[in-house]
Amino acid sequence: MPGGEKKFFKQHTLPSVAEKESEIPPVPEKIGPYRIETLLAKGGMSLLYLGFDPDTNEARVVKVLSPEYVNHPEMADHFLWEAKIIGLTSHPNIVKLYDYGKWEEGLYIAMEFIRGVSLRQFLIQQSFSLKRCLDIILQVSYALLHLHTHGVIHRDLKPENILIAEDGEVKVIDFGIAQLHEDEEQPSLDRQIVGTPSYMSPEQKENPQNASFASDIFSLGVITYELILGKLSYGMINLTLLPSGLQKIVGKTLAISPSERYQDIVPFITDLTDYYKSPAIEKDRPGGDQVIEFMEILQRADAALSTFEKPRWPQFEIGIARDPNPHEVGLYLDFFRFANNTMAIILAHPSKTGVTAPIHTAVLRGMIKSLIAPHLATEVPFEPSAFTTTLNALLCDDKMEETFHFHILKLIPYNDTLSYLSCGPAGPLFHTTVGKNTPRTITSDNPLLGTSLSSTFTKSGDTLDDGDLIVFHPFPEESFEDPLHQVITRNVLLSCNRLAEEVLHAATTVPEYKDLTHPKVVLTLHRIS
Repeated sequence: MPGGEKKFFKQHTLPSVAEKESEIPPVPEKIGPYRIETLLAKGGMSLLYLGFDPDTNEARVVKVLSPEYVNHPEMADHFLWEAKIIGLTSHPNIVKLYDYGKWEEGLYIAMEFIRGVSLRQFLIQQSFSLKRCLDIILQVSYALLHLHTHGVIHRDLKPENILIAEDGEVKVIDFGIAQLHEDEEQPSLDRQIVGTPSYMSPEQKENPQNASFASDIFSLGVITYELILGKLSYGMINLTLLPSGLQKIVGKTLAISPSERYQDIVPFITDLTDYYKSPAIEKDRPGGDQVIEFMEILQRADAALSTFEKPRWPQFEIGIARDPNPHEVGLYLDFFRFANNTMAIILAHPSKTGVTAPIHTAVLRGMIKSLIAPHLATEVPFEPSAFTTTLNALLCDDKMEETFHFHILKLIPYNDTLSYLSCGPAGPLFHTTVGKNTPRTITSDNPLLGTSLSSTFTKSGDTLDDGDLIVFHPFPEESFEDPLHQVITRNVLLSCNRLAEEVLHAATTVPEYKDLTHPKVVLTLHRIS
């Protein structure tokens, strides 16, 4: 590809804005009603922060207009236009708007925080099975159907603006240059290009105001092509590389003339769904596709084993950080609040890694849920040692013959204490008391769960006062204790989320980290009054 053409296909959505550099201002403590945690990203004309709702403590993305544009009326109108567009929609495949308005430093928009990565990142890092590709495209199509029904043309549909959440749900984001069909009153910026060239239809390249619903469908056609081939196209399309059953469908989305293209997203959805359900798809699947599909099913099942949504326990602020490596499966994480107002966190994973790990973890999860149920409904005290002994007996009697790394943290707010039980090689629990920076360690030395019927299990205890901080992790003591101890000491004043991320990052710098093939997660808990 000639140098000038390659540069054209890599232009920013808003080139006149994106090329302007500015210093990033300090992270504010509060924007509107939202408590701000950290800066997530810097765009051409905006900053994205991670914030928390003061009433629900749920995470939000808080987008603010960059300081240099606050006194620019045209930019301010354009910024609020995005809030207006998102406010018109309500669909599970479209990012949700919560709030927008003014704050001390300008304008803000508060939106849904989506735990996941962009489709572009997925395209660069891994391949999808053919069926998973079609599932993603159909979810984006449903989002477009909703937008077009409400008269909204996205105008910048591309892999960067499609997020894949941790649960596999697809979310369309970034409505900064969207327009309403046949609406002449919307704000416009003086620029030559509106959109991203390699995903733009010919008519949109010629004149952004010519964009129509068919222009969005053209963009979706490019994304479909890239997703199925598993690589970015940079504007170079060769339909013969696609499965034969898809060539006509994708070819129609990419027709040069809008009149020859799908005029409505519904026929595209129909054609794609018919292909998905037809015998032809099995003939079109490339070699190795079934293996990829099996791994996707395994990863979805694995994701369902754990609870990564933080519980709403008024006595605690909780932070969670985990390594997103999709090949490390078999983690079990769960939070329990018992009828007697005590709580427990259970973290476990099987000793053996690989494709059998989620199956073994699912068996363990079922045993735990069954044994723990009476404590959720009645005020029968939950005793970690007795619980672990019973669970161990069930595992030793099970035919799968698997052992588990197993950890329980029990929190007892009404008498300001905690108990900790750990099975298998693991580092200590870190406990920083209020007013101190240096954490003390709490150890619990027990055999792997499921090793022997004769195993005995003992817990360790400690106080738990208002202001205390706990760091709960699965890393071995020998190599990880000192680095983690140091990073906690340096960052004890950070919020729980930030501290969990710092601790996990510190663990990744330890040379032995690469030898750990089990899932990694760090939890932080701050006792609040």
